[in-house]
Amino acid sequence: MSAQPEAQFPTPMSCDWAYTYPAEIMVCAPDGQILEMNRTAIRQYEREGGARMIGSNVFDHHREPATSQLRAIIARKQTTTYTTQKENRTTLVRIAPWFQEDEYAGFVLMTFELPEHLPDIVKD
Repeated sequence: MSAQPEAQFPTPMSCDWAYTYPAEIMVCAPDGQILEMNRTAIRQYEREGGARMIGSNVFDHHREPATSQLRAIIARKQTTTYTTQKENRTTLVRIAPWFQEDEYAGFVLMTFELPEHLPDIVKD
């Protein structure tokens, strides 16, 4: 008896540099359907299914009040940047719209874990 082939999942990310970038990147459709995830996002959400989350809805993976807050941010179709704190870690979150042929195509969620001591470089 031959082994069953591995289940095929959607390609995590279509752009090599973005797939390997050391920050979470998740690309979503306007309704919240997850279209792409990079390697960092897949690893970060391993407990929730990792790459299997592609095709699911990002709102299904948040609890209140986070779901309502995310929906409000996305409804504005503007770039939003903020930090969160959890377990003595600070994370920079950036949510921005993306466009395809000048039409709103959804939003991109990027998160960066910030080091404890972040240098502030002033450029003149």
